[in-house]
Amino acid sequence: RVQVSKVPIPVPYGPAFEGERVRGEDIYLEMGGGRTVAVELTTSARMEDVEDGKVEVFGPNVGDVPAGSRLHFAMVAEVAGRSFQEDFEPILERQNHHLINQAQGVMHIGQRDIAWIRISKQAVEKGFRLEDLGKIIHAKYHQDFGAIFDKVQVKIYTDEDKVREILAQARDAYQYRDERIEGMTDESVDTFYSCTLCQSFAPNHVCVVSPERLGLCGAYNW
Repeated sequence: RVQVSKVPIPVPYGPAFEGERVRGEDIYLEMGGGRTVAVELTTSARMEDVEDGKVEVFGPNVGDVPAGSRLHFAMVAEVAGRSFQEDFEPILERQNHHLINQAQGVMHIGQRDIAWIRISKQAVEKGFRLEDLGKIIHAKYHQDFGAIFDKVQVKIYTDEDKVREILAQARDAYQYRDERIEGMTDESVDTFYSCTLCQSFAPNHVCVVSPERLGLCGAYNW
């Protein structure tokens, strides 16, 4: 089983940078946030179709555009493993927000097809590129969820036509996931879950997640 001990990116990485904002003149590249299309999808794949640690960028990268640019963005993480289940896909996908946020000079807000990413000029000067987003996902998925899967590869798209194609696929996946749990009630299950995702800024807070009640931020359903 793959063990990743360090996130191999050119900027400092850790919880201290979570919640950092990139504003105004500091912005090198912006994606999503209503200004362009940005979508993230984590999906399962067959073992033979996944090359662990492979990160590909299709379309313009950071070095191909001037400071202050905007790009369309789609990131697809393909996960494979003998213990991996379809139900785990949205759990890993929702982690992208706080995993990416821990890179210094990178701001991530939202999820699914309302993601919003900004990369600072300082991060780009240190060598940060779009493939580093994929390296973060690969390393942290292994560190935090390595027990439930074996391999993950990441594909990042910035060409508008391809991004919109991924967007349509992702929305179909989101709808399928939502419909699976739509009919569940609190009385139909015997387990509730706790969520501490917001403890980076509310250290004493814990949400209880049930089929009919999300956590306050809405990041996790039952």
